[in-house]
Amino acid sequence: MASKSVLGLLSTTIISFGLFSSSFINTAFAAEDSLSDASIVSYDPAYFEKFAPVTLLDMLQRIPGVPEILNKNRGGGRNQRGFGSGGDQILIDGKRLAGKSNNINDTLTRISANQIAQIDLIRGAASGLDVQSQGLVINIILVEGASKSTTFWRIFGEYTFGHSLIPQFLVSHSGSKGNLEYTFAAERRNDNGYRPSDELFFDNNDNPTGAQNIDHQFKFKGFKLTSNLGYSFEDGGELRLNGLYEPNDFTFHEERLETGGDPDSLVWDRDSENGKWEFGGDYSRQLGFLGQSKTLFVINRNTEDTEIIRVRDLTIPKYEYASEMTDLIRSEKIFRSSVAPTIADGQTIEFGGEMAINTFDKMFTSYERDTIGDPLDVSTISDVKIKENRYEVFAIHSYNITQEIVLQSSLTTEFSKIVADNILTDGTIDTRDTSLTYFKPRMNLRYDFTETDQFRATVEKKVSQLRFDSFVTSYDAQNDELKVGNTRLRPTQTWEFLLAYEHRMPNDAGTLEAQTYYHHRIDHQTRTDATEYVDFEGNPVDVETFFALPPDMALRDSIDFTPVQGNIKSAYIYGVDLKGNLRLGFVGVPEAVLTLGYRYEKRRSLDQFTQQMRDFARHSDHAYTVNFRHDVTKWHFAYGFDMNLRSDWANYDMRYFQPQSPSASIKAFAEYNLNNGIKARMELLEITGSAGHQTTIRYTDHIRFNEVYAREERENNRPRAIQLSLQGNF
Repeated sequence: MASKSVLGLLSTTIISFGLFSSSFINTAFAAEDSLSDASIVSYDPAYFEKFAPVTLLDMLQRIPGVPEILNKNRGGGRNQRGFGSGGDQILIDGKRLAGKSNNINDTLTRISANQIAQIDLIRGAASGLDVQSQGLVINIILVEGASKSTTFWRIFGEYTFGHSLIPQFLVSHSGSKGNLEYTFAAERRNDNGYRPSDELFFDNNDNPTGAQNIDHQFKFKGFKLTSNLGYSFEDGGELRLNGLYEPNDFTFHEERLETGGDPDSLVWDRDSENGKWEFGGDYSRQLGFLGQSKTLFVINRNTEDTEIIRVRDLTIPKYEYASEMTDLIRSEKIFRSSVAPTIADGQTIEFGGEMAINTFDKMFTSYERDTIGDPLDVSTISDVKIKENRYEVFAIHSYNITQEIVLQSSLTTEFSKIVADNILTDGTIDTRDTSLTYFKPRMNLRYDFTETDQFRATVEKKVSQLRFDSFVTSYDAQNDELKVGNTRLRPTQTWEFLLAYEHRMPNDAGTLEAQTYYHHRIDHQTRTDATEYVDFEGNPVDVETFFALPPDMALRDSIDFTPVQGNIKSAYIYGVDLKGNLRLGFVGVPEAVLTLGYRYEKRRSLDQFTQQMRDFARHSDHAYTVNFRHDVTKWHFAYGFDMNLRSDWANYDMRYFQPQSPSASIKAFAEYNLNNGIKARMELLEITGSAGHQTTIRYTDHIRFNEVYAREERENNRPRAIQLSLQGNF
């Protein structure tokens, strides 16, 4: 009930905010609207002087609407399909960073504020950029010809209540010599923490059978070395290179202390060594009548070596009852090249191609035994080697019909070949050799019907990147079971339809945006039933015939009920997304910005186990965001908070149903600019201290029999933490 009250309050607040802000648009702040294009708002360095920014990231955080994009770009693009035509929403000098693991947000923290000439916010379709976007694109223009020698440093520490303070540091040096520009950065990262939870167990008659306390602790340590090089040739060509090297170590220790009539307390230890490196770059130059040419490439490699040991803790002596080992090597090579001639006044066309070669080698081995006297025997081996070759040819046409109307259309044809070798325990190989062809059209219309009002419409077909991890068997720690891999997975195809309206208030007072959308999915990926069903005589039958038979336990005991990640024919998504940000000058606080967001989204597909329509697993129909930031410039001080809240969601599978009521995630910060450009910051994390409540209902054999054998109630705690940092440059 408390969660529903909060949701209702937020709904009322957001509606009131929209009505109220439309009536008050006066503010002391002003950004410069581009005279040539009403869809572009430009910010020059003078706009940020009162904030005394140290880095480019400090500048971007002061622009309404931008923090949301910064959050979206965290974590890199490991699951992004190649470079694609959508790209990042943050560009530097009109170009995206030719990297995936080496993501754009890391670069923003290493660029000094004094290197920035201008920041452009571009709404809707625009020609001449490295990306196509139906939303907001941020283009950062760097100073040309000025000295860029600067060293940025950051000392960082996080204290999780109950644990010691863990120090971290980052140092980055940027400079230039002649036509060469360079940046080198080194970062030491550490993180310790814990995720405790409490469970209560009940039988099928709702009688208490026991309880369990889970104490999950983790330790992380690693290094991150990055570099960026840029060179301007005399003929106008520009070359940019970037590199990344990042070795990491993870350690997890989990104690499960169970009480009740039949306690089974356990200790799980996990050690994982991860390593990644990446090298990417881009080269651009003018080719006469062929226009601007652009070439991008990236090569990366990730490795993982993980060992998990599970020990029964209450027995005397303690003994290892199970273990799992995972060895993974993942690599990617992408090359993309294009030219963009001007074919007529106000029209350009970009055409080119992209090649991507992905390899994925993963072996999962599990061992188990029943008693201390038994040997640890191999129970499961899943060894899969995958190679995907993908080629694309594309053409992107941009047409400035009038100064107010821009139409951007594209057609991409993709050819891919996937070879997946499943190496069986007897040494034989089960090979999947599949060739796929996809046509991916896109059309995006932008109409600025006033200087402050914009309409956008997009129709696009997308194809998802396969998660090759789903091809290999893995261990589900939360439900203590193996998840069987499936090498027959196909990419999901999605037709997306979007309509959006945005109103920009005068004098940079804020924006209001509303969009509605519909997605139709083909080959949707979800949990499916891969069981080989037979009747009483052992004859193969389909799932409907099997469940029409009498529920004979002897027959059920002979069946190996097997859920896997698979494809189904179709699914659909529709929703409404409302966003608004407003400077609070009308209430006498012109340096404060309030941002509110609300998303209503239905995601529906046919449950392959119950044969009923339901929401996607782990999906919330409602999501709310609140962000507040107040820069008290006369005191060189700023503070604010972020809150994210989702409505109830559920996870589904063949043998369990898990509804969850998540708690709000709230964090707050305060920062102070000291003398000489040094900034101190304190951030409070997980203020609620809770991740919500989860119920797990477990079924015998198959959920369709509707035979409940246990129910679990879990309270997930989210420990509070304090982050402290000090940063500056010289």
